[in-house]
Amino acid sequence: MTAKSRSAPILILIVAAYSVLLLAAVLTLPLRIPEILQLIAAHQHSLDSVLAWVAQVPGSGPLNYFVQLPFVLLWDNARLGARLPSLLFALGSCFLFFRLAKRVPLQNPYLALLLFSLLPVHYRFATEGRPFEQALFFLLLATDGYLQLLRAPKVMTAALYSFLLLLCLYTDRASYLPAVGYMLFLLAFVNRIHERRVLWFALPTTVAPVLLFLPYYLWARPQVNPNWLFDPPNYRFDGSIYLQALHSFGGEGTTAYILSALLLIAAAAGAWGCFRGAAETFSKRIVLFCLFGGVVSTIMIELFLDSWNGYLFSPNQALWAAPAIVILVIAVLEWLTRRWRVPLVSTVLVIALLALCLAGNVRYLQNRTEDFQEEAALVAPELTSGSCVVFISEGLSRSLFLLFQPDLENRECLNFFHRQVVLASHPYVRPDQQQDGESFFRGLNFHEIRRTRAGGGQIIVMEQGQ
Repeated sequence: MTAKSRSAPILILIVAAYSVLLLAAVLTLPLRIPEILQLIAAHQHSLDSVLAWVAQVPGSGPLNYFVQLPFVLLWDNARLGARLPSLLFALGSCFLFFRLAKRVPLQNPYLALLLFSLLPVHYRFATEGRPFEQALFFLLLATDGYLQLLRAPKVMTAALYSFLLLLCLYTDRASYLPAVGYMLFLLAFVNRIHERRVLWFALPTTVAPVLLFLPYYLWARPQVNPNWLFDPPNYRFDGSIYLQALHSFGGEGTTAYILSALLLIAAAAGAWGCFRGAAETFSKRIVLFCLFGGVVSTIMIELFLDSWNGYLFSPNQALWAAPAIVILVIAVLEWLTRRWRVPLVSTVLVIALLALCLAGNVRYLQNRTEDFQEEAALVAPELTSGSCVVFISEGLSRSLFLLFQPDLENRECLNFFHRQVVLASHPYVRPDQQQDGESFFRGLNFHEIRRTRAGGGQIIVMEQGQ
């Protein structure tokens, strides 16, 4: 029996167990508003209207919307239909990551796979109906193609690598960022003839996808909705943008800092070891250093753009660096075991990392503060024959409620001559927007008779005084 045939059952067993963990979250966690906003695209009436909706989304690409579309149409607005593409791409990413770990090569690719699978930032987006797992799948394919290019630069390999980067851009443009670091950090080895030849292949194949994505970017940019709904600060860690980035790798809770710090320190140590003889071969040092370049380019470019635009650092922005970080972490632990003969220390560190990952994932599964579907279902029972509904903050709020309760369209307030109004606000309504909406109706001599908090939002019934 070959080593490959012996490894197959173990790999399948790990992925099968992981699929059960993912499915449990997919079927039980409520849909979050970013997922619901993506679902709305499937309910547009034509290809043009779907693209017009996608163009509103800041930083979006259209590819995942069309991949998700048949699943949503088959399962309507159910959690499974929205999230099944992410689950399938996450499982595919596990197989690709394992192949990547063996190509590096790591001595224990199973340990790397286990850490990658349970990493909170990966587990979260594997269970959400958003484009990130699809983009990660293409990124891992592209990274594998880049490693093939490092070993044997060929035109067909370069063309395939470039095409995969283009798929990354058209799924989620930020997933392309590691490729910038792959290319730039290769410059550290251009004193060798082979690496210079690789660079001549890597440079045009890295730039070409950007040029091919440019027409879509120029078309979509003027259509971006300035009032797009983002997680309010109280839904995320709200501090220094650098602490946000550190927090994003480890999921939720205070343990996220410890996990993220350990991962980043170990990844930096793995990169440092590339020039200290840590790796077994020169080719492995190049691979590890280029992967570290992908980590640096992803985090630094995202931090710069977020600082420039005044955005918060989102967890999905850390996802693209996660595979390389895990590989560097396991590589440095293997080096410690070989060089200093301290297997016990390495074992303790691995157990600590896995325990922190599990703690972050448990916190994520326990977070049920947002359940918009539950709230939307409570609006209609509050409406009487003489009342109407107002969607607080307007804009996209109306689309959110109508997706799950389309009959509310006929009960929307077109004027304020009704004796009673129902104010419906979702979890992402800002406090100032909520206050403005309530103050407006108080100014019209309405007073509150009932307030119901549900799913992270609130429903307020107001009646006009005599």
